[in-house]
Amino acid sequence: MGLMHTLKRWRHVYGWRLRYWWLDTPGGLHARIVLAVMFSLAVITDTIVVIVKMSQPAPPDQPREAVVWFIVWAVIIIVSAIIGYAMAAKGRQQAAPTQADTPTTDDGQSVKHYFGTCWVDDSFLLAWKIVGRDPIKSDGGKK
Repeated sequence: MGLMHTLKRWRHVYGWRLRYWWLDTPGGLHARIVLAVMFSLAVITDTIVVIVKMSQPAPPDQPREAVVWFIVWAVIIIVSAIIGYAMAAKGRQQAAPTQADTPTTDDGQSVKHYFGTCWVDDSFLLAWKIVGRDPIKSDGGKK
């Protein structure tokens, strides 16, 4: 295989590893928190700099640029907050199915075998079991 194929494979493999690290590990959570704090500090520092520049008197022949940048930053922050709130995940949890919600099954019905490509109009449910929400437990090895 060529160099380009190897680079594409590495990008795929390490892209998924980076995604796993970023979303599913405690190190990724700490990195997200650190980046959020650094970004917040940068925004706060920039806001303080703009406020200090606004409080200083402007020369008579120059426009006050700090006011314009402060308004731009305020609009960006408000629009970002609105978009973030609109796209936030909703906190609804689905309830576990109860016996009244389960579909019915017909005893004695067998599984139909279809060979090849075909359209099945008569679908049916062979079995149904309510599974609890207990976590998977293991011994941790052979004894």
